[in-house]
Amino acid sequence: MIFYNKLAATPLFQGLTNSDLTQIIGQTKFSFYKFASDKTIRNEGEPCRSMAFLLSGTARVITYSDDHGFSIEETIAAPYILQPERLFGLNQRYTHNFIASSECDIMEIDKNDILRLTDEFVILRINLLNIISTLSQKATRPLWQPSPDNDEGRIIRFLKSRCSSPVGKKTIRIKMTRLAQETGLGRLAVSKELNRLQERGLLVFSRGIITITNMEKL
Repeated sequence: MIFYNKLAATPLFQGLTNSDLTQIIGQTKFSFYKFASDKTIRNEGEPCRSMAFLLSGTARVITYSDDHGFSIEETIAAPYILQPERLFGLNQRYTHNFIASSECDIMEIDKNDILRLTDEFVILRINLLNIISTLSQKATRPLWQPSPDNDEGRIIRFLKSRCSSPVGKKTIRIKMTRLAQETGLGRLAVSKELNRLQERGLLVFSRGIITITNMEKL
């Protein structure tokens, strides 16, 4: 019953009837894994051959720039699907590192079983399309928003546009010179604006690390 309830709570299986869920559980192979705190669940560049679900616990998600010159760390909590868009398309590899923050339970369903289930259950197919479409829309929308007309706005936009979620705690590891390069500002201007944001209690920065407790306040 506990597994049944956890499965029904995941975004992919929401809206299915009790009969549908019972049928899926009886005909599908589920793989289960437990990860202790600080253990790596997935690595950037690892092939995505199955859909992985975080059923319980919390995890850190670390995303690097292509040259690994800076990174952003965020937190996710169950229920959560680990990069479902990477199961299909041109690049079928994870682009984040997922590291357990607490003890985590992970469930996996093979790609072939996902294809079979989306063929058999229309609601599940619609759920998957909605999940991938939402991720695509969130990724492209910021490109069309007006550019900030001040230094503070440029820094905030740089930080927000690279986060998967607009809320929660974020840890950005980036050198001052790199942040200046990315925002088109001078190093002194970046330092000045970060100090202002820190004085207002919106972030804390030191030695190449910017910590934002509540991203939504920015």
